Amino acid sequence: MDTQSIKWLRWAFNCKLWKPTAAEWLQANRCIQGEEMQRIERFVFQSPAISAMVGRLLLRKSVQTVTHLENKSIHFLRTSEGRPYLKDVNDLDVNVSHHGDWVVLALERNHQVGIDVMSLNRPINISIEEYFHLMRRQFTLSEWEQIKSADNSLHEFYRFWCLKESYVKATGVGLNLDLQKISFKVKEKLSADCSVISTEMRLDGSVEASDWLFEEKLLDSNHCVAVCTNPSPSSLSVSAVGSSTAQPQENYDSLRTNHRKQQKSFTVIPTSDLLSLETINFNVGVDAWNNFNNKTFSSR
Repeated sequence: MDTQSIKWLRWAFNCKLWKPTAAEWLQANRCIQGEEMQRIERFVFQSPAISAMVGRLLLRKSVQTVTHLENKSIHFLRTSEGRPYLKDVNDLDVNVSHHGDWVVLALERNHQVGIDVMSLNRPINISIEEYFHLMRRQFTLSEWEQIKSADNSLHEFYRFWCLKESYVKATGVGLNLDLQKISFKVKEKLSADCSVISTEMRLDGSVEASDWLFEEKLLDSNHCVAVCTNPSPSSLSVSAVGSSTAQPQENYDSLRTNHRKQQKSFTVIPTSDLLSLETINFNVGVDAWNNFNNKTFSSR
């Protein structure tokens, strides 16, 4: 396979369908870096531990699929904001997110990318009105107007939150960004059939950020996902995220046209694919299973 021919990946894994056996959990731990295993061991509940493990495996499997590197040659570091990035691989950007039942991944060659997924469940122990009040400073007045005028204001709220998080994750700025500075205008309803790419973003209330493209869709009836991509050919730089120059409108329109032709749909990845990675962590014993098995079970 010509690995250069793979320009992007969109993957999803439904964690609700995976109940790890001892053998599976031990094998999963053997496929990831030791420091990532230690991070996962610190979770109190089983569900987030499973989601975190799947995220680590998706990252490694996606890079291997595109580059054909051996698992032992794939090494992830983290920025000061905690964003994973590949060591010694400069032309790929990959990002994961997990919430509810799903873990999702987006990979791009030569472009910055961020992804976010949200469960559409009602907030627990708080009314929707109280929840919106608590989150009122996270959205602009224009966004709140769109949210509250939607057929389902809670679902629309989660949609806007996904959009903001995907941009924050693509730029890698973390909590340093004032979410009031970015504002979205949606033009189409979400669907599980195809991606919506007509949503527009404005920075600081006036300048349309036409160098960012957003893909949105429903993974299922209870989860929405947003992917943020910078189409600028030279946008990928961990040290300079968020500093790309806006591209001419004709380039952006061309990207939209190409995206419609490609329809970057999500592929659901089976557990067997993730566990097919080669062993790199040989210091995994039964204690890793005991650590997981003794965690508190929690429904998603």
